[in-house]
Amino acid sequence: MTAAKKTETNPFEAMAFNQGAFKEGYEKLTEGMTTMTDFQKSSMEAVMASAGAFAKGVEKIASENGAFLKAAMEESVSTAKAASSSKNIQEAMDLNTDFVQDSIEKNLSQINKVADLWVETTKETVEPLTERYSELVEKIQSYRP
Repeated sequence: MTAAKKTETNPFEAMAFNQGAFKEGYEKLTEGMTTMTDFQKSSMEAVMASAGAFAKGVEKIASENGAFLKAAMEESVSTAKAASSSKNIQEAMDLNTDFVQDSIEKNLSQINKVADLWVETTKETVEPLTERYSELVEKIQSYRP
């Protein structure tokens, strides 16, 4: 029978310092850290752009609602003055009926307008973040085997 040769390895030899491997590993590490830092910087810029778009959208909606409310109040006062100076109750009721119908139509129109502004604001707010997410997915997939 032949005896199996027992190979003994010195654990310190297995962990021997390889300058070339160390340099290569260090370069990969620094490259990865630089890439990650650049990605994080771009991500923060995207968050800031998103916040700016949201603020502009809210400002636009608030301005639109303010103008609408001012016009509605002026029309309400005008109708009240006209109704108070009407010659009979029927004329006042007709003015009030016309005012209510017109107000309902304008309110529904305003609701649609504000809804459209919110949709626009949402799209503009999410766009920079969506781009960053897409880039993140691409980076992750590039590291897959």
